[in-house]
Amino acid sequence: MPFPDTMNDETFRGRLKALSLADILEFLRVLNRKGLLTVTTEGTTINLYLRSGAVVTGDSTRASDRLTELLLRWGRLNREQYEDTMRRAAGGERIGKALIAGGHLTPRDLMEARLRQVKLIALSLFEWESGEFVFVEGEECHDSGLEVHLPITDLIVEGIRSLRAPSLFKRRMPSPDWVLEPIPEVDRKTEVALESHEESVLRLVDGVRSIGEIAEISEFPELETLRVLFLLLSIGYMKAKAQAGPDAEDEAARQEIFGIVEGYNRMFGQVYQYLMREVGPISEHLLLKSLHELEGAYPVLFNHATLGGDGTMDSALLQENLSRLGATPKRELLVQGLNELLYAELLILRKTLGAEHEGRILKAFRERPTTGRGGGR
Repeated sequence: MPFPDTMNDETFRGRLKALSLADILEFLRVLNRKGLLTVTTEGTTINLYLRSGAVVTGDSTRASDRLTELLLRWGRLNREQYEDTMRRAAGGERIGKALIAGGHLTPRDLMEARLRQVKLIALSLFEWESGEFVFVEGEECHDSGLEVHLPITDLIVEGIRSLRAPSLFKRRMPSPDWVLEPIPEVDRKTEVALESHEESVLRLVDGVRSIGEIAEISEFPELETLRVLFLLLSIGYMKAKAQAGPDAEDEAARQEIFGIVEGYNRMFGQVYQYLMREVGPISEHLLLKSLHELEGAYPVLFNHATLGGDGTMDSALLQENLSRLGATPKRELLVQGLNELLYAELLILRKTLGAEHEGRILKAFRERPTTGRGGGR
């Protein structure tokens, strides 16, 4: 299925990065969103329909993901049964009905196979490192006859556990110097049955050890330990904590900068989504142009900087750029540069759509205030 033809206030889109499916699904779960999540890369499109914190059905454009192909691969159909089913389908019968009418599956077998199919399709997305996604709020599944129930939390856990490229966890985890602290059981928002090795890694998280130290003393290889730590962060069993000791002041400064960037990113993201909805893909070019025009004024801060698939800035890159400034007041420069970038983006919005639309986005800023310090125009 292609991307939806229409956009509305309940639509958001962006680009995928490594393991971002976990972030997207958790975001939609926490907000209890109902609708269609469409993910596309290299000619393949996968649709997942969400409702009540679960995936209720899904489909894929890959021929290998078709139910009949999977049943043949799993050994649930032989070649003769497969061909009989396809003949019946060619005559106008739905695949499910053809499988049951031909005596090849029972209704229970069909539902179990459908559940397995949707799970396989959804889990395959965790391996994607690039692509685009769009979520349309309220979009209904047009073929609701064979709905399943895959809780999003369970899907995230299984996706992380089954990922075949553990090197991705090294790319997505925070700095090895970050300290992690466990979240008390009474404060956890989800309940997940951890495996024994995951429990073992969780016991190493004490609010004192850094990620690097945990990986060093863990009984498991570094990448597998990072897999578990990413899982524990994703399900809310632990959180990052500022580094204690002699480097606490530096860590506090890094955390402050991170908070500032995150605050501006919320506003950058709102501007991006608004322009994409009203203008389309050309808006990405316009926003990138405004960033590039500021590189001359802020050659260090915006060195190699670009906009992510959701219009936001890479906090880690800005941190690295700021570290090269020596004694220069980093916070002030950061706020000044991001303020000018935000002003430039709002100017693009006003010139493209008019002052009325700029007023709407400024109102949205006020209704959803940033948590970063020094934000605003």
